Amino acid sequence: MPHVSIDQLKPGMVLASDVTDTNGRLLLSEGQAIAHKHLTIFKMWGVPDVQVHDAEEGKPEEPHAPDPEAMRRVAEALKSAFAGNDLAHPAVAEIFRQAVIHRSSHAAGHQRPGRMEPVNAPPLPAAGQDIRKKLRRRDIKLPEIPSMIFKLNDTIADPFSSADDIAQVISKSPGLSALLLRIVNSAFYGFPSRIDSVTRAVTIIGSKEISALAVGITTMEIFKDIPQTVFDMRAFTHHSLACGVLARILAAGGNIRNTEQLFISGLLHDIGRMVIFKYFPQQAGSMLTASSGGTASLYEMEKAVMGFRHTDVAADLFEKWKFPVALSQNVIYHHRPMAAQDPAKAAIIHLSDMIAHSLGEGKSGEWRVPELDVAAWEKLRLSPQTLSTVIPQAIHHLGFLMTVFQGEA
Repeated sequence: MPHVSIDQLKPGMVLASDVTDTNGRLLLSEGQAIAHKHLTIFKMWGVPDVQVHDAEEGKPEEPHAPDPEAMRRVAEALKSAFAGNDLAHPAVAEIFRQAVIHRSSHAAGHQRPGRMEPVNAPPLPAAGQDIRKKLRRRDIKLPEIPSMIFKLNDTIADPFSSADDIAQVISKSPGLSALLLRIVNSAFYGFPSRIDSVTRAVTIIGSKEISALAVGITTMEIFKDIPQTVFDMRAFTHHSLACGVLARILAAGGNIRNTEQLFISGLLHDIGRMVIFKYFPQQAGSMLTASSGGTASLYEMEKAVMGFRHTDVAADLFEKWKFPVALSQNVIYHHRPMAAQDPAKAAIIHLSDMIAHSLGEGKSGEWRVPELDVAAWEKLRLSPQTLSTVIPQAIHHLGFLMTVFQGEA
């Protein structure tokens, strides 16, 4: 397989191996065709050359195409979930197309698009209850972890601290250390050699990035005990992780730095909904029932039933936990990204959430595909063709990361 310098690369060439940046982060997967935008990304991240297939060898074998009749059935069923979106918009059209292909190819692992059907949910309570005050009074905190996170942030802020100092803080939680190492050694990062210590992970990936991963992982841990009768938290974690993976890859493709922050923002984008499921299961059941049987989305039902939305809960929680403002803003404004301090980053989470819903990768409680904010899409300056590369890449990584987060790897 020849190595070709960046200046000699041409669109249409097919990668014979993964392309990573100088820190070992995956930029484009093996088997993907190189497009014009990839040439810019490679140059931006300092990639000198890549390995490509010989022209005479042809492209790698294409995956088996879904049955056209199966695709037609999936497309018809999926239209109701896209009801709030304009299918004539180029980005929406491409997301819809990718969703149909993905769902048709993985029919056995996806439920038929449509409404959820929670059972035995209590009747819809009256709106206007001042539940948010109850929530603010309740002492919700990360069990065992907050002090470590605060210590980690203090250590990172200390200009005299070393990678070993940061690693010592993280290593006080053996479970967290092991999970971090499994993630950074996965294909999602694509490092050529194994990272066998937290100290090395901090040195290679960066202290802020490792801190963000630690925060995201430990935050998700709190909500593992939500009863199945309220919601399937495995499916919820699946959706959250899909959003995080998509956000990281979209950020890299959109020339947005600090991709780890975007990954964690995607992972935690529905943290407010997890709080509602955990502490207000009766109201959660009512909202799930009402949104699945009516025309209002779950996002709209939150306001009607509880007097606030899950993004408001996230704002209260992040303020109490003293999370970084940049990360908090990405989460709080993912339904209205143009109101965020950094609209482009919030737009990444907004778009990732929409794509994750469209693909049917996990569940958030919302059966509709969120409506695309056109201004946010334009802010990102992405082309619809970008999505045809990003979505398969995200799916490629998602399966393994799910096993890691579920403790199976």
